[in-house]
Amino acid sequence: MPTPVAHRVLSRRYRVPASRFAVTTKDGVTLSGARLGGGDGPSLVFCHGFLGWHRKASLVRFQEELARPFTVYAVDFRGHGQSGGLSTFGALEYLDVEAVASFARAEGAERVVTLGGSMGGIAVLRHAALVGGIDGVVAISTPALWDGHDSAAIRRMAWLTGTARGRAMLRAAGTRVSPDWRKTEAPADLVQDIAPVPLVLVHGRDDHYFDEEQAWLLYRRAREPKRLLLFDRFGHAEDGYTPRVAAEITRVVLEMVPA
Repeated sequence: MPTPVAHRVLSRRYRVPASRFAVTTKDGVTLSGARLGGGDGPSLVFCHGFLGWHRKASLVRFQEELARPFTVYAVDFRGHGQSGGLSTFGALEYLDVEAVASFARAEGAERVVTLGGSMGGIAVLRHAALVGGIDGVVAISTPALWDGHDSAAIRRMAWLTGTARGRAMLRAAGTRVSPDWRKTEAPADLVQDIAPVPLVLVHGRDDHYFDEEQAWLLYRRAREPKRLLLFDRFGHAEDGYTPRVAAEITRVVLEMVPA
């Protein structure tokens, strides 16, 4: 699939050894990604948010930090980057998570942790609750409920995804979305089914998409083992992908998913 101009301009090469991979989901969508790192920790399936791709510069830097202790499998979700299909805003992306997790297992990974931000967080929560078979989950900047978000950022996103003109603009920027959003179970209605797999929830107190209460609602409904990491001056998802946050996530994951 041709790379959109915006992606060519805003992408960055990895500064650590990395190799490409491709997998096909159970519903026939071909996904493109990269494998990097090779530390002693678990393998980590890295899932971007809506409008992202695995080689977006801010995501590459975060992946490289995580690749110190982990083997990172970073992938373009359906409808994004070099992958096929159409984005479903998290409804079917759990199949993408499963395809990459299975690929990591086939390569010999004994422990697999999934990590996703925003839409990626929705996908990893859905995957852990509906499919399972992983050893840990990290959900960053993830909404608990579909409704009740009246932020300007959400209103802009609703226009982009809900109108023909908005979807045309998204296609020009390299994101292909389904014309129909199929509302699925809210993350808060699934999160209790993740246990006994360890769950780490990460959220910014200043998130401009989903307020802090969304993280608390997920945390209250989840069962042990679980952790909630709240950060000041974090923003939303990749806004907060700093070396400090990578180090804190690494510390907690290695505590909860021991060798």
